[in-house]
Amino acid sequence: MSKEAEAELAHLKMALSYLIGLLEEGSLVPRYHEATRREIGDVLGHLMVKVAGLPEGVPDNLVQATAVRAIVEAADKHNLAEQEKRAEDLARHMREAEAGASIHGHILGAWEQVAGSDMEYQATCTRCGGFVYVSHTNIYNLLLDSCERL
Repeated sequence: MSKEAEAELAHLKMALSYLIGLLEEGSLVPRYHEATRREIGDVLGHLMVKVAGLPEGVPDNLVQATAVRAIVEAADKHNLAEQEKRAEDLARHMREAEAGASIHGHILGAWEQVAGSDMEYQATCTRCGGFVYVSHTNIYNLLLDSCERL
C-alpha cells in the first residue's frame, strides 16, 4: 500500500472513530433518536473492525458483503438489548402486580403465559377469582379493592 493510501486510510479511520463518538454522545445530532444513533455507531464500529481484517485486493462485492454483515451484527446486538429490556420490564410489572395484590389481601396463583404471546402473563387470585394481566408495557389489574372469597 502506498504512503498516500496509508495516510488516507488513517484519516478515514480517525474520522469514523470521531463520528462514532459524536453519534454516541449525541449533542451534534440531537434530532436523531438515541437508539438510532447507537445502532449507526455500532454499525460503523463493526465495519471498521471487519474492513481492517480484509486482505489487499479483495473484490468490491466481498467488501459490500462485509458492510452487510456489520449491519446485521449491529442489528442483532440492538435486538438483544431490546429483548433484555422488555424482559426486565415484564419482571418488574409482575413484582408490582404481586405487591399490589397482596396489599389488598389477594393471593395470586402462578403466572400463566397468555396464549400467542411471549411477553404477556396473567395470574388469578386463588381466593376470589379476580385476575391481573401484565405485559412488558402495562399492568391491567382486574382484582377487587379487597379480596372476598367467592
